[in-house]
Amino acid sequence: MLRLLIGLALLHQLEGSSLFTPRQGKIFGGKTTLVKDHSFLVNLRRGGKFRCGGAIISPNCVLTAAHCLEGRHHQVRDLTLHAQQQCLGDKSPPEHVRSAWYVGVSPNYCRQRGLDSDVAVIRLSSPFDIAGNASMVKIDFNDLPPHSNLTVLGWGAINEEGHNWNQCLQEANVKLISHSECIQSVGSEQQKVTNNMFCARGDNARDACQGDSGGPIIHADRSVGIVSWGYGCGSGYPGVYTRLSSPAITYWVKSFIERHC
Repeated sequence: MLRLLIGLALLHQLEGSSLFTPRQGKIFGGKTTLVKDHSFLVNLRRGGKFRCGGAIISPNCVLTAAHCLEGRHHQVRDLTLHAQQQCLGDKSPPEHVRSAWYVGVSPNYCRQRGLDSDVAVIRLSSPFDIAGNASMVKIDFNDLPPHSNLTVLGWGAINEEGHNWNQCLQEANVKLISHSECIQSVGSEQQKVTNNMFCARGDNARDACQGDSGGPIIHADRSVGIVSWGYGCGSGYPGVYTRLSSPAITYWVKSFIERHC
């Protein structure tokens, strides 16, 4: 079953659809980690309901997956971002919550084309207090070395039994695989693996899962990608991530940050 890691996958599951398994939920096969050690992380909510993960890349901006906006990136009145939440059921004090002002989505993103260029930046109505509890994560726009060890973070599902609405933050270690292996493993005519994506797979069924969509994948303390899509959770198939080193994505993200963040 196609698992849209960021936005789409979890969102359809949350509405009871069996077509997609979005990456909203807990890290599959991972372990609990402390949000204070990853204080750049936020979770996105629509009308107070958890939808996806994201990462603070400037006091005013959050990086996430385009599919997390559910095709409603022009509608932000009910879109909020919550920082410093260890578990999704924890109460968020006002200083840790920001409303969205507007959203930029890659012009090359197309849900109907298999989540190519699955990247968006949310401009906040007011900045997070970076001098306080929140922090920023730097983006590495360079290509990864072969077989890089990576860490994926999120509040996504820890198994395929459904999402726990009080899920606590998880992390899992995964390893970059080659583009050709990724295409052979998960590519198809309907769901292409493009140059704007990369794949990673963990040992012992470690993987991103429903609810992790939009969250960062980290290498050497920098964000190198965004949880996007995959097949199942911990199924042996690699997870697919938005590749921030893609020239087209690098250009768009840098241009948006320069103009809006």
